[in-house]
Amino acid sequence: MVTYDHIFEAESQVITKLANILARHILPLYAETPNGRIELVGSSFLISSGTNSYLVSAAHVFDELKLGHELFFYIEPGIKRKLSGCILLTKIPEGKNRKADRLDVGVLKLEGAGLPPYPKVDKYPLDIEALMPKALPREYKQYLLVGFPASKSGVIKHELVSKLYSFRNVSVPSENYAILDVSPQSHIVLSFDRKRTIGPDGQIRAFPEPLGISGSPVWLLYDENGRNDPAQTPIVGIAIEHHKTHHAIVVTDIGIALGLINETQ
Repeated sequence: MVTYDHIFEAESQVITKLANILARHILPLYAETPNGRIELVGSSFLISSGTNSYLVSAAHVFDELKLGHELFFYIEPGIKRKLSGCILLTKIPEGKNRKADRLDVGVLKLEGAGLPPYPKVDKYPLDIEALMPKALPREYKQYLLVGFPASKSGVIKHELVSKLYSFRNVSVPSENYAILDVSPQSHIVLSFDRKRTIGPDGQIRAFPEPLGISGSPVWLLYDENGRNDPAQTPIVGIAIEHHKTHHAIVVTDIGIALGLINETQ
């Protein structure tokens, strides 16, 4: 006899395996401080469209470039690849700062030497067909966020190590979106209590301080019609901010990134 416990256990094993597979498309982004220390500033993910490759993240992560900070990621152990190429960011309202940009998405078309894939660090671009914009409604679905918290990045035995973390949860009720000045048409708002998150394995655990997960992709796991095909689990959004008071993470619909990608072609 098949029990619900057995089903949940099997489901959790599948999602844990899936999170590890999806991690192959996600890159931590770093900057070097004036004293030579390397800090993780955000997460990003690789997308391919035809012969072009793109790095997608939150706009405020890419804003570090405007401040004169060089951002980079690793293409081999110890080998950096500085961010270079055509970059497009969502617009900041006139007279405001980036916090007033409720979309907060950036796309970098990678150009020059050192284009993906990066097999020596097991990083590969995901085909643009895996992006699913406007996956409405937001409720009655499970989502999986996978990214790199800055608090879990550091030098261990002279080697920079950044640990990947993920959690799954559902959207807050649609009527709660307005509290955060967003709407279900353009955003997903995930319930997020840092002290009680559901890992991909289904276990309740504390999540690290979420600083650094901005730019992380958010994947659709289940919708109101049941399970998705694990091989076709789509990206539906980009994490842009954490609201501790409201126990939420705000995610911008992936359609915004798709629009920016189309502008570069």
